[in-house]
Amino acid sequence: MLFFATMVFCFIMSVFLFLIGYWEAIKISNEEGNVRAGTMIFCLVMGFVFAIFASDFSTTIA
Repeated sequence: MLFFATMVFCFIMSVFLFLIGYWEAIKISNEEGNVRAGTMIFCLVMGFVFAIFASDFSTTIA
C-alpha cells in the first residue's frame, strides 16, 4: 500500500512539475532580452526525476 501511495504521489508531482515548466517556457518565449530560466529548468528536471521514481515504484508493485 505504501508503494502504491508513493507511486501516485510521484506521478502527480511529475505531471504538476511538467505543467509548471511548460507554463514557464511559454512565459519565457514571450519575453524580450535576457531571460531567467532557472524555474523552468528546475521544474523540468525535477519532473523527470519524479517520473523515474514513479516508474520505479510501479515496477516494485507489479
